[in-house]
Amino acid sequence: MLACCVLAAVAVAIDAYFSAQEGYLARPLDYDGVSYVVTARTHDLLLRSLHVNAALHGLLGSVSPLWVSMLTIHQLVLGDGGWPVFAGRFWAAALLLILVYWIVSRRANRPLALAAVGLTAVLPLVSAGVRASSWELLSGQANYYEDWYLDDLRPDLLTIVLTLWSVAALAEHVQAPRRSAYLVSAGFAAAATLAKSSTAPVVLVAWAALLGVSWFWNRRSQEATRMTVVAVILLALLLLPWAVLGGGLQTVVIYLEGIQAFQAAYASSGGFFGGFTYFLVRIPNQIGQLEASVVIAGSLVLLAPSLRWLTRSEAIYAGLVPFFYLVFSLPTSKNPVIGEWTSLALWIFFLAAGSRVVVNRWRARVNSALPVTLVAVAAYVLLVYGLGAFAIAAWPANERRSNAQLVSVTADVAGELGRHVSSRQCFAYAPGPGWPASLTYSLMDANGNAPISTAIDVDPNRTTVTDYVAAASLCSAVLTYREEISEVAKVFFAPPVRQPYLQAVAEWVRSPVSGYALDRTWRMSDLAPSGPHTLGHYQGVSLTLDLYLRQQP
Repeated sequence: MLACCVLAAVAVAIDAYFSAQEGYLARPLDYDGVSYVVTARTHDLLLRSLHVNAALHGLLGSVSPLWVSMLTIHQLVLGDGGWPVFAGRFWAAALLLILVYWIVSRRANRPLALAAVGLTAVLPLVSAGVRASSWELLSGQANYYEDWYLDDLRPDLLTIVLTLWSVAALAEHVQAPRRSAYLVSAGFAAAATLAKSSTAPVVLVAWAALLGVSWFWNRRSQEATRMTVVAVILLALLLLPWAVLGGGLQTVVIYLEGIQAFQAAYASSGGFFGGFTYFLVRIPNQIGQLEASVVIAGSLVLLAPSLRWLTRSEAIYAGLVPFFYLVFSLPTSKNPVIGEWTSLALWIFFLAAGSRVVVNRWRARVNSALPVTLVAVAAYVLLVYGLGAFAIAAWPANERRSNAQLVSVTADVAGELGRHVSSRQCFAYAPGPGWPASLTYSLMDANGNAPISTAIDVDPNRTTVTDYVAAASLCSAVLTYREEISEVAKVFFAPPVRQPYLQAVAEWVRSPVSGYALDRTWRMSDLAPSGPHTLGHYQGVSLTLDLYLRQQP
């Protein structure tokens, strides 16, 4: 266990370095992770100002109380900035490596379990920056939101790992149920619910199905029936303070309603077929281009003859894969990070079933080949890091300059806004790297207060363009681009549904009757497009950002 924690710490530290060179940490913190970081910093500052009750109440009522609390603690202990909150990924990585070691060691031996842990530590899910750098350099294709963006500081990785723990704690003892297994499973299910409450329905349905299957297989045992009831009661007691006192149930409902209302901004392209294959084609990005081929082919072989190849626990792991895939494929709103649910479940199934079948069928050969296997895994891990280091050293200068501009302009804009907009006022935002949240992060006062921005998401059925412009006219400052918003969308997230609103604000604030005057201008040139492009070879986008301030009467 200690070795897994050390390895997780090393993997996250190295990935943070790579990410800070050209990835997620080389830019202002981006969505959706930045929204959790901003919420955590608010509570961090409240705690530092000794507003303990307000901080604790805010943490309990936040959309993801466990993840936000962890980020808050990291900022309290390690300070502000990107890497202290990025270090929060350690907890997900450590729990994942321990889970892998436990599952494989129950079926094989310690050396093989350590080999599985080593391979898991360098999956793109864990080491996104390391793998993104080498893959993009070798392929010659850059795609920030498919590769580097897996480092986004949203709670999905932690949530899926906690969910897998809740399943494994019970599944690994499903043949001979233990009291402790039910209690531990309920604890992890509660933690997964609190880590990301928007996915609470998925977690709870999966856990309820697991309990049902486990009870059915052991229904003749009164102890199994009793512990099933106890587990449900324990889960309810753990979630009750958050769901009722903290308003968590209402928060989940409001959040899910918002996703439905704003689905036009986040819907995947390609219609029904494109939406249904969205996560399938991203499995290589999630678990590695080389690993994906082996895992998919190996999983099909394990399933091909019949389920008699599988133990009950492995059948449960296998069932998680289509469950997660279907439940996340049905909504139109999708993003690459959500694919971690399916990809990681597939990885766990492959390791569990594969290690058992290999050892049972070829035990002597496996034992004799262990030294070679460990050396091969160590060599592969070193190769992954070596290729990543080479890629960073050879990274195109224009890609570096593009990221550097985003950091510099965001800091400048936040500084200028801070001179003119108080924490009781608002500003009209324009699309940018993590904007407006990455700006809000820098604008907080000592008590965690900051100016608010105009709405990022808009529901065309409820908000007209005129309404949106009217909301912007109430703010002290307005950010806008001189270029058409469709040009801005090549670099920053500005889906078509938002563009008429943002364009109308730009045209209104430049008109003589707006009552606003130009304060300052920033020029960004040769920016890399956010979508797929040839690494280092692209038609750069140049943008001119203006800050308008309301004139005093």
